[in-house]
Amino acid sequence: MDQTKREALLAAVDLGNLTRAAEKLGYTQSGLSYTIKALEAELGFPLLIRSRTGVRPTADCLRVLPLIREVDNLCRRIDQETADIRGLATGAVHLAVFPCISRFWLPDILKVFHRDYPGITLNIREGGQEAIDAALREGTIDFAFCSRQPGDPNDWVQFMEDDLCAVVPADHPLAGREDLPLALLESEPFFMEDNTYDHDIPRVLKEANFHPNIRWSSQDELAIIAMVRAGLGVSVLPGLYLREDHPGIRVLPLAPRAHRQLGALVPRLSDLSPAAKRFLSSAKVTMGVL
Repeated sequence: MDQTKREALLAAVDLGNLTRAAEKLGYTQSGLSYTIKALEAELGFPLLIRSRTGVRPTADCLRVLPLIREVDNLCRRIDQETADIRGLATGAVHLAVFPCISRFWLPDILKVFHRDYPGITLNIREGGQEAIDAALREGTIDFAFCSRQPGDPNDWVQFMEDDLCAVVPADHPLAGREDLPLALLESEPFFMEDNTYDHDIPRVLKEANFHPNIRWSSQDELAIIAMVRAGLGVSVLPGLYLREDHPGIRVLPLAPRAHRQLGALVPRLSDLSPAAKRFLSSAKVTMGVL
């Protein structure tokens, strides 16, 4: 299986659409289809199920897909290692991030990195905790900027601790407090971040034996803040997102303090490609991580 066929299959599977995969790789759709059919003939079984809505891998394809990804990752590492030996900083880094991290960390990180390593390409996707966990298991990313969950088997590089805070309307009776025990919110209508998207808030609430009166859940922090601002209820949100000024709400530290760890989740630090190592090292310097 040569590189062209491997890349064609992985792009089609990851994007779920032959047209988009062809655009990504610079092919015509017919050219990409021909390449995948040639690979199917080489392997001796169908790889994709085609429908009006796109494509998805067959059961047989799913059996070999992790091995194909492993080969692709190894080939990319070989290319980057040999370029590194020749003194060239090239390659691609595949990164997944929480949306709040892409907003508050990435601009400064990318500005410095692109200045120092213009020959390295970055492919960045946003997602919640479950999407990031799946991408790490499947090997479709080099590492992720996200939070650390108890028992996670991946290597971890910590960047910071981020407090979780209560969010109440500005005119709420509790808004004048310096901090807020969760127990005082038990009878309040509660707006929750989607638990497939965020695992830290459900963890903190469970550890505090707090049972919120959940009225609505969302992956959109701005939507939750808008509901609180309208006086429809309260919430608990990550402090990183609450650094900006949000008129009409009051942000209160929890008592006792609750936090999450933010940093880089890496399958194995020793297996990172030269490009990924450079990016992680550059990010640590930019963020002031020793």
